Amino acid sequence: MSTTIKAGGLLLITALLLPPIASAQQTYNGAKPMVCAMSHVMECDDMGQCERRTPEAKALPRFVRVDTEKRSLSAVGGPRTTEIKSVSRTEGRLLLQGGEMGRGWSAAIAEDTGLMAVAVVDHDVTFSVFGACMIP
Repeated sequence: MSTTIKAGGLLLITALLLPPIASAQQTYNGAKPMVCAMSHVMECDDMGQCERRTPEAKALPRFVRVDTEKRSLSAVGGPRTTEIKSVSRTEGRLLLQGGEMGRGWSAAIAEDTGLMAVAVVDHDVTFSVFGACMIP
């Protein structure tokens, strides 16, 4: 038993004396291009009725590439691209906005986890999209 305690104490002292290892945690602040996966979509009509959908059911790509430097949001493996009109950072969130074909969209990506929420708004329907991003 005392050998176990001595070995544990030695490991603790060794760990405390080793130089700190750099954190492998990514920061999702837009400095590097990201790939984001859309996992859930909620579609709500102008009467307040909402239904859960898959991205494919609404002709949304499952994966998108976000490049804030080029100000583009594009489907991975497809020709679909839209311009990011606004990029900002606030309170640990990367905020992106744009619009086309009569719809506006806004995305918030948590800088520490990469978790993402997107709202797409039209005059008679809204979509709430949830997912996560990674830096390839």
